[in-house]
Amino acid sequence: MVKDECGCVITRKYASDFLIKRVYDKPKGKEIATVRIDESRWFKLFYDGEKITYKSSECPVTIITLEALCEAFEEKKDPKEFLNSIKGFTLNDIAKKVMEQFLGVINEKSGLHS
Repeated sequence: MVKDECGCVITRKYASDFLIKRVYDKPKGKEIATVRIDESRWFKLFYDGEKITYKSSECPVTIITLEALCEAFEEKKDPKEFLNSIKGFTLNDIAKKVMEQFLGVINEKSGLHS
C-alpha cells in the first residue's frame, strides 16, 4: 500500500492523481542513475535500500510515468500493466522511453528488485 507522508493510504487510479499526490519525488538514499530523455526531459533515481525515489523535470508525462513506476516497483507489480491501467493516461513515446530507461536501471542494478 502506498502511503503519504502522514501515513494515510493513497489510492491513485487517474493520471491526475499521480500529479496531484506525488509520493516518490522526494529523493532519499543514494543516487543510482541520471537519465536524459531529450533536451528538456530528464530524471535522477535514488535508492535507500527499500524504496526508489526520483527528481525530474516538470514534464507531466515524465512525472506520471515515474510515480507509477516507483509504485509498481514498491508493490511488485508489472510496470507496463500498471501504466496501462491508469485512467486518462496514454503510454506515448515519452512514457515508453522513461519506462525503458527506468527498467534498464533496475535491471542493471539487479539487486534492487529481489
